[in-house]
Amino acid sequence: KLVKWFNGKSNVLCLTGAGVSTMSGIPDYRGHNGSYHKGHKPMVHDQFISSTASRQRYWGRSMVGWKEFAMASPNVSSLTPFVFLIFIRLRYWLITFLTMSIMNGKNEKDAHFAIAELEKLGFIGVDFEDNPKYHCDRNDDDLMRWAFTDGAQKMSIITQNVDGLHRKAGSKHLTELHGRGDRVKCMSCGAYHCRHEYHDLLEEVNCEWLEELKKFNTDNKNDSKNELRPDGDANISREVYDDVIVPQCNKCNTGFYKPDVVFFGDSVPRHRVERCYGAVEACDGLFCIGTSLAVHSAFRFVQRAAQNGVPIAILNVGETRAEVNELDVLKIEAPASHVLKALVEELK
Repeated sequence: KLVKWFNGKSNVLCLTGAGVSTMSGIPDYRGHNGSYHKGHKPMVHDQFISSTASRQRYWGRSMVGWKEFAMASPNVSSLTPFVFLIFIRLRYWLITFLTMSIMNGKNEKDAHFAIAELEKLGFIGVDFEDNPKYHCDRNDDDLMRWAFTDGAQKMSIITQNVDGLHRKAGSKHLTELHGRGDRVKCMSCGAYHCRHEYHDLLEEVNCEWLEELKKFNTDNKNDSKNELRPDGDANISREVYDDVIVPQCNKCNTGFYKPDVVFFGDSVPRHRVERCYGAVEACDGLFCIGTSLAVHSAFRFVQRAAQNGVPIAILNVGETRAEVNELDVLKIEAPASHVLKALVEELK
């Protein structure tokens, strides 16, 4: 059905969600078995911005959960748990090494690599005219790119994920709708900083707190693994964060860092939304993979495509918002990885 759906299309746009990353060990949030249905409530933007205690809690939990989240690689679930636990203790440089090894190895079946292959073969990707509203007017670098643009934009994938796995798999023309989890941004001066380096600093200045957490787990015979969350923190057993030290921005020395992601209650930057709309307007097919489309930030693009009469295909486990709203879609009810691998082979 998907092979037939692709026939005659030259500007297919992909929209991906958490379902493409679950095989990499990253839990989903709103899927049929997501953490939302288990009572997990993520960090809210206003709480993080206005409350020192909320920031201490967030970074305390992130010290436990985020490095495992960051070490995820496409199809890492094929590794043994023992090897995986060793990997999460290694530094950032090893991520790239492992990713390239996997890309050249046995893991072609993973969804991220299959999507990257679809792009490489030209089966997905939309060309459209550039526009100043696609660029951030508060970012000098972005304005410079607009000043020297060749007048064209290209987009293959809009992803709701912040895990960076599409980039690790080799996708080129990617828009990360909800931001990037691998960097932090100062809320005062706007400076970006590598999140890996920031976590190294967090661990250095909070070594005593981490030791106390370890001792607490030992004393209470809490041998169970801290539960990783979809946003990169963890459900830890000791809910005491008063002593967590949160380092300030190393550029302005006054502001605090926030992960460069869209927290709940915040909005996707307008220029990013407009660029996605530009790609949707130019596409002749919208292929949604591993997403329930529950959040409006992604569903609006499906609505626009439907309004324009653009054919929509959905590959997902569980009902999606498109079906609830009775949009005309081709629905494939299946996990993404194996279907995408077969699709690549057939389209070749």
